[in-house]
Amino acid sequence: MKTFQRGRTERRVFREEIREQLIEDIISGRLAPGSRITETRLAQQFGVSQAPVREALRDLELFGFVVSSPFRGTQVRKISTDDLLEMYPLRAAIEGVAAREAASRVDAATLKKLEKLIGTMRAAAERNDAAAHAHADFSFHEAIIKAAGNRMLEHVWQSMRLATTTFVTHAMTQLTHRTLHEIGERHIPVLAALRARDPRLAEAEMRRHIEEPGDWIRHAVEAKRSEEPGERGREARG
Repeated sequence: MKTFQRGRTERRVFREEIREQLIEDIISGRLAPGSRITETRLAQQFGVSQAPVREALRDLELFGFVVSSPFRGTQVRKISTDDLLEMYPLRAAIEGVAAREAASRVDAATLKKLEKLIGTMRAAAERNDAAAHAHADFSFHEAIIKAAGNRMLEHVWQSMRLATTTFVTHAMTQLTHRTLHEIGERHIPVLAALRARDPRLAEAEMRRHIEEPGDWIRHAVEAKRSEEPGERGREARG
């Protein structure tokens, strides 16, 4: 955890830097789900007053990274399978719009970046590095969101960032038994549609890219729950 130098930096900058550092700590796992976060301790660690820390935590709660309660204080949010399943249709809609807008705006540098990120996913899959794969996957989608040029859309998408980065790869590999290689290769049709600068195709490919895994996970969860003793008992009684 780094300490910020005061100097002439404004409180707003402290707030943004603290927020981004905490997001990085949560996504990387340095702050585990359920971990308690206290303003006073963070203020000491960052070398600032409690005010920018409090504002940063409010941002994190708005973005869905932490939850606060009168008795438990502020904790890193735990993402459930149900949370993820509820998020897939929203992601499909939001990122479908982003891909459609990006298709007519994307520049050569962004296309090159997307191609490189697919290469990064392939390399991560070869060495079975799920964390590196998830980071490249997230960066791929983030680049398309930014290429769309819609600040409101980007803000809404960022609010789903925790589930997108910390749970999707785990759910895909553990629940549906898809390989990292298979997950990575699914980005190729999206890139091809953007290269073709075809807005309708880009939206369709992005929606399919997100909706299909959502269906895979939903079916896997339903199958797993149907095998639980309580479910079998209810079925027998029925």
